[in-house]
Amino acid sequence: MTNFEARGESMKTDMAELRRKIIKVAGEGCMDFTGFASVDRFNGVHNRMRPEAHLNDAKCVVSIGIRYPLAMYENAGRTKAESYMSMDMYENNAMETALLQAAMDVARTLEDFGFNAVPITTKMYRVQPYKDIKECWTQDFRNDVAAVAAGHGELGFNGVVITPKYGTRQMFTSVVTDAPIDADKMYEGPALCDKCMKCVQACKMNAISSKDYDKVVVGDKNFYVVKKDKWRCMWSKKFMLNAEMGPRLHGMNVSVEPPKGEIAEDDVRKALSEKGQKGGLQTWYTYSMRECERECVPPHLRGVDLVKKYAKSAE
Repeated sequence: MTNFEARGESMKTDMAELRRKIIKVAGEGCMDFTGFASVDRFNGVHNRMRPEAHLNDAKCVVSIGIRYPLAMYENAGRTKAESYMSMDMYENNAMETALLQAAMDVARTLEDFGFNAVPITTKMYRVQPYKDIKECWTQDFRNDVAAVAAGHGELGFNGVVITPKYGTRQMFTSVVTDAPIDADKMYEGPALCDKCMKCVQACKMNAISSKDYDKVVVGDKNFYVVKKDKWRCMWSKKFMLNAEMGPRLHGMNVSVEPPKGEIAEDDVRKALSEKGQKGGLQTWYTYSMRECERECVPPHLRGVDLVKKYAKSAE
């Protein structure tokens, strides 16, 4: 064996060790998903949202994810408690914190092995179009594409990541690195979305089109996802201006109807002012459930008790 070949074998061994270490670290941080994607699988997204936009010599994206407490997710707003308080606190605080901390731990692990790493955030947006990004409400990286590129699942017709294990019941973030870690295979199982259209039916904001769609390219796969009126979606999801989507159960029974046609930022500001005046202090303590996601269950998981299915004692 030549010196060059020996160095190559050593690199393979080091990468295998690094992969195992990352999976271990992510698992210790409560992550249920850890996968690896090559950067060429992101060629279908805007160039400002690709791995190389965050790290010049990016070679790999580590995608990590955490599942929701399943009974909490299914029962939120549906029991005698008539409450979304746990969903609000655990989704927006505990789960998001766990995701970000795990991404930090993975990034630090990569640095310990001598590689650069950039942990990606969640739920941060550019509200308006930016330079050559023509869309509103965009993020600087596609964690959803990363999850699909790393083999966790597929993009459903509603544009949400669906996994074979938990359906839509998880959150993802990513770490971009220049470590040349081999990519996982993309998901190749049965289709996880059969276009049942329950997502369209569940959206009380009528923000989802059942006829118009976009093509999202991930690696060598094409996914067709419905077009969304993002301002109309955020009217409820972000600003909680539709009481029927959750706020009513917290005692904030104030809905402000969006204008017909295109929604502008000024419309939201006026609506928030009206909600605050009518709803009082309770406007600070509300949550809006994304029923378009909760109603989305892949065919093989419909009617399945996921807690019993994936209990450690059953493995």
